[in-house]
Amino acid sequence: MSSGPTPLQDSLTPLEQEMLEMIVNGLSNKDIVAVTGLSVNSVKSRIRSTYRKVGAETRGDAIEWASSRGYGSEQRQRSAG
Repeated sequence: MSSGPTPLQDSLTPLEQEMLEMIVNGLSNKDIVAVTGLSVNSVKSRIRSTYRKVGAETRGDAIEWASSRGYGSEQRQRSAG
């Protein structure tokens, strides 16, 4: 994972944020397809785009980035609701 913030981190769309939340919570791409109703290719493409925005090279990098910013936590879920 690259160090430091990337210029695009603040430009995550609501769907990208939702996908990061699902990834942190352990959902597979197939699960994300079922939840969002998007095609497999759309989910893969959006996840790759999200990885680029947060400077992640792998799913683990993305989970680390998102977890350090409150994704997957009960606090984030309450504040979003």
